[in-house]
Order: sequence, then C-alpha cells, then structure tokens
Amino acid sequence: MTDHELAAKLKQLTEVPAPPPRIDLDRARRVGGRRRRVRTTALVLGCAAAVTAGGLTAVSLFGPVPPLAIAPAAPPSWSVAGPVTPAVTVPSTNPMEATASFGWLPEQIKGIEYTIGSHGDATVAVGRGELPPIIWLSISDQEPSVPRELGGQPSRVPARIGDRDGYWLTTDAKDPLNRGDSYLRWRTREGRWAALHAYYLAGPDLQQVLTRVAGDARFGIRQVPLPLHIASLPKLSFLNDGYLRRRPDQDGVPWRLVLQYTSEGGLATINVSPPGGPTDGLGEPQCVTKNGLQACVSFNQPEIGGITAKELLSRITLLGPDETKWITHVIG
Repeated sequence: MTDHELAAKLKQLTEVPAPPPRIDLDRARRVGGRRRRVRTTALVLGCAAAVTAGGLTAVSLFGPVPPLAIAPAAPPSWSVAGPVTPAVTVPSTNPMEATASFGWLPEQIKGIEYTIGSHGDATVAVGRGELPPIIWLSISDQEPSVPRELGGQPSRVPARIGDRDGYWLTTDAKDPLNRGDSYLRWRTREGRWAALHAYYLAGPDLQQVLTRVAGDARFGIRQVPLPLHIASLPKLSFLNDGYLRRRPDQDGVPWRLVLQYTSEGGLATINVSPPGGPTDGLGEPQCVTKNGLQACVSFNQPEIGGITAKELLSRITLLGPDETKWITHVIG
C-alpha cells in the first residue's frame, strides 16, 4: 500500500461519526444556574486527556454546548469525547480542506467556520451573540449514527430535499425540528449521506429555512485559504484537530485558527488570530505579533520531532488580516 493510499484510507476513517460526548461541562454549569460567559478552551482539555491517558490520541473541546432547555448538544468535534479515530497524516500542503459548502443561508448567519481532524470534517454556518445560531453541515459515506441525546429510538419524519428523499430525526414525531435542536439527513446524488444539525435559530418557517439550506448545499473537496505559511513541521507530524472559528462575541477577535499536530507522542498546537485572541494548547506558548496578526506555538514537552516550540514559531510567516491574501499552499 502506498503512502497516498494509506492517507486516503485514514481520511475515510475520520468520516465515521465519533462517539457521543461523555462529559457535558457547559450543560452542567448551565443546569446549575450559572449563565456567565464560558470561554472555549479548545484542544487544551483534549491535550490534557491525552497526557493523562498515557499517550492516547488527543480529543478537543471546540465550542460551547447549548443549554438543557432546548437540549441542542454540539457535534462531537466540539465536545469532550471518548476514544477517537486515529490522527490523519497531512495529505497535502493545506491542512484544511472543506468537504461541504453552503449556498443560500438565512440573514442571521454571519460567517462560515471549518473543523477538521480526528472527529471528522464539517462546515459550520454561525451567527452572532454569546449563543449564536449555528448550522453544521457534513457528509459521510455511511448514514450518521443517532445522537445519544435523542435516545435509542427517535422518530424519522420524512423530508424532501430538492429531488432527494431525507428525514428529520426527532424525539417527537409531531415536532420535526425537535424543539429547536434540529437534525436533517438525506442521500446525495452520489449516494453519500449529508447531514445538517442546527440550533439557536430564530424566526418563522424554520423547517422551510433548513430545507432550503440543505437543498442549496454543495459537496466536494475545496481548499480553505489560511492566514499563514509554515516552512516545515516537526518530522512524522500528524494533523489531529483543527478549526477556523468566527465567534467575536466569545473570543474577542473576529476569527481564530487553531491547528494541533501529534508527533512521536508530542502535541504541538499552533494558534493564529488578530492580537488579543485566546490561546489553546498545553505548555508555555511562544508568541509573535507581526503583520497585524498574532501567532503562538505551544508544545506539551520541551521538544517535538527534534525542534522546540520557538523553532517551529520561527518557521511561520503571518500573511495579515486581509483574507484575500490568505493562501491554500500552507505547508512547505
């Protein structure tokens, strides 16, 4: 088997849905009545879990879980979860490739995010606010598993997505939108499974809105431009998790990029954002501000792949906040 074939097979493994979250920290806080702002600590908890478990693949906490009132638990990519699929070898010069794209979106959506890595890939439409409206879009070869929060036997309400058959997944057959925590699934023309997961959306005719969003979705690999160039990574690096996030009301910056790599048991985390954004990762971050952006690199051990965090930072070129100047040839 060639390296390319191995990378392709490992990439397919990431499309299998990750196990549902075992721990729901944010929901526990909210059930206790504490409505204060909870800042995401993506990847840090994942790194800690990996170290504690003695070298298991890291998991990540990518974002807040919605409150119990409407029970819209975030997908596994943004949750503390159990065992995950293996890390993925970097298949190209760009660590972030989108497998799905939105067409039409409602006005309350203000930005597009991307997640990639050991829990699978997703494109995320997000609005504004501390609890912004969110629509997850993903595609996989297999029909997605039933989320644990829906119980063992949720109802499937038939839906029509363009000329394709699909269904809403809900705990109440009379409420396809599942009290605002909505799951819509359908088969694409190519025979793969597409899925929407939406919550915190407001307004009338939400069922028609989400059906229209699904009908206008497009699928296929697309390179996502990123705001940095990395001359080289530590040897034997694997992309474990990454995201390009747009949550100014939570992060204090318009966007931030986080890439986490594993190499020979070490965890290297790269953060890029406008100055002032939060920093994820384990270890003391090494940071630089240049061209209107801040980059930070943190290692969970003194060296990874024969280099230090400071040395990896020196290999990063920041391209500035103008997104028209971001590139898809990111590594090498």
